[in-house]
Amino acid sequence: MNSQKENPTIIGVIPQYPAHTKQNIYGKIRMPPVGIFSVLANINKNSEFDIYVIDENNYKGPVDKNKMPDHVAIQKLKPASIAMLYGGMSNSIPRMFEVAQQYQSLGVTTIAGGSHVDSLPKEALNSGIDIVVHGEGEETAQELLKVILKNGVVVDYKQNLEQILGISFFDEHNNYVFTGKRQPINDLDSLLDPDISIMKFMNKKLSSFPINRGRGCNFTCEFCVVNKQYGRYKAISIEKTFNYFKHMVEDGQKSFFFTDDNFAQNINETIDLCKLIGDYKVKHKKKFDIMVQVRTEIAENPKLLEAMKYAGISSLAIGYESPINEELKAMRKGVTVEKLVKRSRILSDIFHLHGMFIFGYPTFEDSKFKSELTLKQKAKEYARFFGKARIDTIQVFNAVPLPGSDLRYKLEHENRIPPLDVIGWDKYDGLFLCYVPEKGLDVFELQNFPLALMKKRYSGNFFTRNINFGNWINWIYDFSFGLPVNFSMLYTRRFFYNLNQKRKNININIKFLPKRNIFHESWNNACHDIAKGWKKLVIKTYAGGIVRKWDRLYKKGNYIDALKKLSLRKHKS
Repeated sequence: MNSQKENPTIIGVIPQYPAHTKQNIYGKIRMPPVGIFSVLANINKNSEFDIYVIDENNYKGPVDKNKMPDHVAIQKLKPASIAMLYGGMSNSIPRMFEVAQQYQSLGVTTIAGGSHVDSLPKEALNSGIDIVVHGEGEETAQELLKVILKNGVVVDYKQNLEQILGISFFDEHNNYVFTGKRQPINDLDSLLDPDISIMKFMNKKLSSFPINRGRGCNFTCEFCVVNKQYGRYKAISIEKTFNYFKHMVEDGQKSFFFTDDNFAQNINETIDLCKLIGDYKVKHKKKFDIMVQVRTEIAENPKLLEAMKYAGISSLAIGYESPINEELKAMRKGVTVEKLVKRSRILSDIFHLHGMFIFGYPTFEDSKFKSELTLKQKAKEYARFFGKARIDTIQVFNAVPLPGSDLRYKLEHENRIPPLDVIGWDKYDGLFLCYVPEKGLDVFELQNFPLALMKKRYSGNFFTRNINFGNWINWIYDFSFGLPVNFSMLYTRRFFYNLNQKRKNININIKFLPKRNIFHESWNNACHDIAKGWKKLVIKTYAGGIVRKWDRLYKKGNYIDALKKLSLRKHKS
């Protein structure tokens, strides 16, 4: 007989996006949020628990009659004492509550963290969550488990929760208790690395491997909650980050996404990290691809750009937000349209640019910055900006009044947030209008213009949509006689550009990349431009299909009825 005592089991759950969000390019990318893996890795420092994670967005396991992950069946296979749920995405909150209630009914203690439940803890506690963790969860979760579990068994713990800072719960008398704000974790190097390998029932390999070096943000954009949740930027040391990255490369990962909201908040450290990665890449002849999120300010630092290129960073995700100065000021972006265009054209020569935009940013009664342009005029400005800034791929969303953001606070103050029975949390993904527009704006126009801009960008005009469906003409041209024609043009352009730079005595290789003569450099530049064009065509073709499918789902759904209610609410107010 085996008398060895089994460790208590903890399951982490990343709830499934609604069907329409899956037609968002980010919904298509198989890449889980890092935070929950970091929390679970750090509560298991001494291997006291059996821990695994289910990502419902990348899942192949038991399903229920609705074809959703069957957590009752999962519990039979691997019973858990505690379920930790990711509550960071507002659009997946209805599913999170549904899963939490299933686990509560099975006698499992439920704990949730993330920006949504952080801002609305009472909602979560009334919807299947036993304990809400505010802010960073690694240290809080460790303290929680010491109170909840004794000898591996869940005990009557509520009377002992008040000693733990940074949580919310209902006590034995059903009174709401918030134990107070917890001090942030200052030494991120003291934490264990996230362990993505604990994800079970995974359907497909990850599209990109997520790496999070830093938390927080030094900017305070009105629509964002990152600064409010984590404060100013702080980061893991470059050595620890590099070692984790190297380990993942040696483990077989080839595509990476740094999930920091701004990869280059600390310029000098970013350069040093990129140099470490680049040196490793060259020395060991490794091949991998990296995408990062940045602001356009990096274009003003040539040394940083060369370091990023040297490291293998090929794609930048940039929150441009708007091509209208009044809206940028209202958002507190701290940049002008003119600077965005100038910087973006520099970046486009080196990287693939993915631009993220918010269309028709709301204004308020006391707004200091208001654009006089109509929605149609704004749409034309967006289309012009895409070309002027040389952006390769785009996402255009409606403003999302995220819980905890200053934007939502202002909209609530003017009674412009519709109740959840009209527009539920599942619509908070940027694809739907979730607030009452200001006077003079048509709700249907405001809803439809973002999609129209993306359809035009990815599907083109009548000819492109119907005759050149799937860009088949472009594919044939680019991979036949178009290849030598395009290469000759690009080589000539790059040669004269490099020659002009050389005459100005500008060292285009700066420090990290090996020096080459102008002919070799121009050849490499032209090859890079060809590859970038092919990548752009692949994404354009893929994104065109996504946009068409989302458009069909939107027309089949009941959201048009919700817009009608929103329109009536607007006129009454």
